[in-house]
Amino acid sequence: MAWTRGPGTPASRGPTVACSSRTPCSCAGEDPVKILVDALPADFGGIRTYAQHLLAAWPATAPDDEVHVLLADDSHLPVPDGVVAHRVPLGHRRSLSRAVAQSRHLPRLVRELRPDAVLATLPSTTVRRLGAPLVVVVHDLRHDLRPDQFGRVRRVLRRVSYARGYALADAHLAISRRTLDDLHTVHPRTRSTPSAVVHHGADHVAGTPGAGARTGPVVTFAHQTNKNADLVRAGWRVLGPDAPELVVLGDPYVPDEEYAAWLGRAAVVVMASDFEGFGLPVLEGMRLGVPVVVGPDPAMLEVAGGHAFAMTGWTPDEVARATREALAADGAVVAAAIDHAASFTWARTVSGTRELVRSVL
Repeated sequence: MAWTRGPGTPASRGPTVACSSRTPCSCAGEDPVKILVDALPADFGGIRTYAQHLLAAWPATAPDDEVHVLLADDSHLPVPDGVVAHRVPLGHRRSLSRAVAQSRHLPRLVRELRPDAVLATLPSTTVRRLGAPLVVVVHDLRHDLRPDQFGRVRRVLRRVSYARGYALADAHLAISRRTLDDLHTVHPRTRSTPSAVVHHGADHVAGTPGAGARTGPVVTFAHQTNKNADLVRAGWRVLGPDAPELVVLGDPYVPDEEYAAWLGRAAVVVMASDFEGFGLPVLEGMRLGVPVVVGPDPAMLEVAGGHAFAMTGWTPDEVARATREALAADGAVVAAAIDHAASFTWARTVSGTRELVRSVL
């Protein structure tokens, strides 16, 4: 469901995605959109996953659209057939050179291509007005609400660049209701800007070999401090000598195929994170037929839809309790979770994104 907010009006329901959650989405027959996607920040992690699968699904979902993407010249982000890549060099100081490149090349491409709109995959985008509607994707506000989890320089860079992105945006696309609520609470001026909640898809993991066998170890994460790997290890000590094998996926990021293989054969996926904008591994695990443990984080509870084994607090005892329950999950519970996760598709993400874009044209 999309929600919008206009100048001087209370929150109200906006147009919904015009396709069933159980059937493929297609925007064929609608007026085509010419869009420029700023994917310069999509180097790794969740932002890369988002940009990769959004672009991959776009041509099939809206085949008449003209999609352009701005990338670094050394980017490994796959560019599907039907999407035009525009590559520019970045310097060694990635954050600074990226900001310069965005403010230089996005206005240039807007002049040359004359897109209907620009989609910024992160609020850290151009600092200049573009002359075309700008839709900014907001993933999370962790730097505002968990500042202790960031170094000072990174925190300041985010605060300044994100604030400028919010101010320039003609619309905000939040990846969860939790993120949109946080945005409107922390930055109340954004309430007057049109906005929508558009969830990620999870169908990119479909077809993973051996999915749902549940013969592997329990998998958890440690690539960022909010993932709470030490808390999970403490929970394993509570489980005692009968605790199953635990694998911690951390920094550096593992390749996509290896990541999917770990999740696909996992006995359980544990997401004990204390802050998520979405929590994609929750849906990925469910889609693969793996029981999932989540911390009581609003975004993960939102996307899990009651199909995860939720901790009631961030304590070792709760990690142990929820994990025991997940290990004992029966086939009916797993099947219901698979069915829930199957409704999250990247085609629906494209449709919801286009809907918001079209609303500001």
